[in-house]
Amino acid sequence: MNVSIFGLGYVGCVTAGCLTDGGHTVYGVDINPQKVEQVNAGTPPVDEPGLADLFEEAGSEGRLQATTDAAEAAASTDISFVSVGTPLDETGKLSTTGLYNVMDSVVPAIEEKGEHTVVIRSTVPAGTTRSLRNYLNDQSEAGEANFVVNPEFLREGTALSDFYDPPYVVVGEFASDDASALYDLYDAFEIDASTEIVSPELAESVKMVNNAFHALKICFANEVSSIAASEGIDGTELMGLVAADRKLNISPTYLKPGFAFGGSCLPKDSRSIATLGSEIPAGTPLLGSVTDSNDAHLERIAAAVDGLPGERVGIAGISFKSGTDDMRNSPGLRLAQLLEETPLLYSRSISPADAVGSNRDYMEKIFPDLESFLVNDPEEFLDRVGTVVFTNTQEYDELVPGIEDKSVCDPVGTMAEHASEIERYERAIW
Repeated sequence: MNVSIFGLGYVGCVTAGCLTDGGHTVYGVDINPQKVEQVNAGTPPVDEPGLADLFEEAGSEGRLQATTDAAEAAASTDISFVSVGTPLDETGKLSTTGLYNVMDSVVPAIEEKGEHTVVIRSTVPAGTTRSLRNYLNDQSEAGEANFVVNPEFLREGTALSDFYDPPYVVVGEFASDDASALYDLYDAFEIDASTEIVSPELAESVKMVNNAFHALKICFANEVSSIAASEGIDGTELMGLVAADRKLNISPTYLKPGFAFGGSCLPKDSRSIATLGSEIPAGTPLLGSVTDSNDAHLERIAAAVDGLPGERVGIAGISFKSGTDDMRNSPGLRLAQLLEETPLLYSRSISPADAVGSNRDYMEKIFPDLESFLVNDPEEFLDRVGTVVFTNTQEYDELVPGIEDKSVCDPVGTMAEHASEIERYERAIW
């Protein structure tokens, strides 16, 4: 297949080299004539292990060339990858100016050919590709482009192996566009990874979020190591032990959006490690912000719940998580205190009179009149509220009858399978 690649930076060059390795013919496009000259000489403008060999071989076989003429490249190819840079602008947002310049430059080719596939590979904010698609097709009077989002997950130094062995291949499709050219392109490679077909906006978001998560992990490990060093502990050994837990730590566990955390362990230990971090030079701002982030999440949900229709709010879930009667640092009880009016609370089994020890101490301190707002009968609970908030993953089958005419805030997804039956159902209300 004939492929044009707009932007001969790191991503563009690696993509070009790997596609030629799959037997495709690549036309690189860049506004920098020096990069174009290097590619035409069989030399990549970036330094990446193994890439020079691919460029040399493809160049000698006539399957790799470069030009500054974008229209010519698009006219000579079946599919165009856009991998131009998206630097931060003065507001801190990613600049998409370069992408719109590419759209302008390929209009003549699309009008001449009538159809073309454009693959956005640059890192862009959600919604960018949809805007580019509308913009390009509005400019073209005699042709139309199919748009696809195909983010890359390449690390400098291991980019070739990352291309051939990615964590997954993400394809953001528009329902009315034909993405078959991209699939045909990848058929040349034996990539042993799942293909995730998602919306364009989701495909655009995953690259940026992945990078933010990588940055978060690096900062977390460095802050933990700084605290460990102050206590005479080897931070590398400590994080090695943390990473060895594949059940809870290096796993999907706790990476599902939902409600705030609570209980006796996470709030206490998060505050404890933040305090330790505040005592070392430069501090540990990431660890110090964890409980603040948790509090802010509760405040966002409280503000949204207060704005829902319904005369009174009811909260189902007063223990800090399902499967327990532990109310210590219960995010459900904390939410109740943030609402404009004290809500009704529902539990089928918890009785404040039965609480003992630190569980009782916490209840009496944070919600001494809990019993007067607590209802154990599901019919009575639903009769008295107009909005229901679910704050843990416990199953509440007994609340299904009668909930259809309520406003429901369900960040944990308790009623997700009944969403279509509920008058107003909000999952990610924040």
